[in-house]
Amino acid sequence: MLRWLRAHSLVLVGLLALPLYLAVLAHGDFRPRRMEPFFPIFFGLFALYVLACYIVLARRRTPSIPIIFLFAALFNATLIPSRPTLSDDMYRYVWDGRVQAAGINPYRYAANAPQLFDLRDDDIWGHMNRLNAVTIYPPGAQVIFAATWRLFPDSILGIKLVMISATLLAGWLLLRLLRTLDQPPERVLIFLWNPLLIFEIAHSAHVDALYLPLIVGAFLIRARAPADRVDWRYEAGIGVLLGLGVLVKLYPAILAPCLWSVYDSLGRRRLRLALPVTLAITVAAGYALYIVPGVNTLGFLSTYGREFFNISPLMRLFTNWASAHRIGWWTLGNYGVPLLIALLSIVFLVFPARTARSAILRCALPIGVYLLINHNLFSWYILWLLPLIALTLQLRPLRFNLGLAGWVFTGTIALSYTFFINGIEQAWALSLEFIPVYALLALAGSIGVRRVWLNHRVQTFTRKTP
Repeated sequence: MLRWLRAHSLVLVGLLALPLYLAVLAHGDFRPRRMEPFFPIFFGLFALYVLACYIVLARRRTPSIPIIFLFAALFNATLIPSRPTLSDDMYRYVWDGRVQAAGINPYRYAANAPQLFDLRDDDIWGHMNRLNAVTIYPPGAQVIFAATWRLFPDSILGIKLVMISATLLAGWLLLRLLRTLDQPPERVLIFLWNPLLIFEIAHSAHVDALYLPLIVGAFLIRARAPADRVDWRYEAGIGVLLGLGVLVKLYPAILAPCLWSVYDSLGRRRLRLALPVTLAITVAAGYALYIVPGVNTLGFLSTYGREFFNISPLMRLFTNWASAHRIGWWTLGNYGVPLLIALLSIVFLVFPARTARSAILRCALPIGVYLLINHNLFSWYILWLLPLIALTLQLRPLRFNLGLAGWVFTGTIALSYTFFINGIEQAWALSLEFIPVYALLALAGSIGVRRVWLNHRVQTFTRKTP
């Protein structure tokens, strides 16, 4: 028996996780006023996930890739019947699909507009948030909403199936990326088994699922592009995928400088013009589908930029400083984050990545800036870090790097849901959510600086030695 357990330890962990996912169905709705059971369920699953990651990274025995995908599908399938009570965003997706099916531009009217009165119902419209707002979701997402409504009219199940399919596709592309970069393919478990991914997609069906295969696909093309020359087809492929990602949710645009600026294998700088050109054309073509007189394709984006949720201790310092100096508390977030990412992008352009792998891993930096200096940080915003965590996480021996900090953050960020216990921000939860991440980032940074300093000393000594 012990020998079987050692040989099938990953299967055992998967079997132990299934009852916890089933507990979600047994519990029923989390909101309103039933949030407390979420935390032991989630953190129990995260503990099992940590064990599964350790098993995979220890590599005493190579786990079966089909087993990893099978349990990922089972975990997701288990949550399909659950009502999306951690978030009600999904109802807006169905509503936008319904509006388009009626032949109406989704950016023309707010959901409570009298022109849409005949489309209202209790099952979808009655559960939506921001009824007085025009939709914020970009054209690429709207195309998916419309297509899904045609296949599954007014169906929460249909939206969930589409989003889950997108994450499984992202996992398959990540598997190919790992093999292309000569990394163990079983690392795909780090992405597929993460409870945050499963809750936010299989339970809440967030639209973020749609851009995951697009950005992983862009990573894969960058990894497979010829290193000794520029092939416009590869660059155009990256541009199109990133453009489609922007059309799903705007912020994948910040990855473009990372993937664009890379030396060839001979250390030469290349323009790679096909990438930015096709990205711009793709985004323009997507918006052209919906831009007509009298509509606002940005929806309530400007209002959203002045809302706050789950403000980190670091961001709290900035907002308090701004308020004390009679500056809008949202100003540093709305202008500071784009400015920092722009400066980071300039650095990337001035100093291109040496290899395709380093270009891909650079993407973690602008994502990190966006996540840590943000005054409206929901837990599903972190999902696009998961593919990069799968490339960099090292547990045996333990390596303090951005991958480890991000991996821990995918667990602690679930504490943001403590707000919904009684509608009050919990100071202890914010501390437990962010302080471990800050500590790990500081440690990783100090180790990195020390490594650079030691390398510099070695090179200086080598040059001076006759």
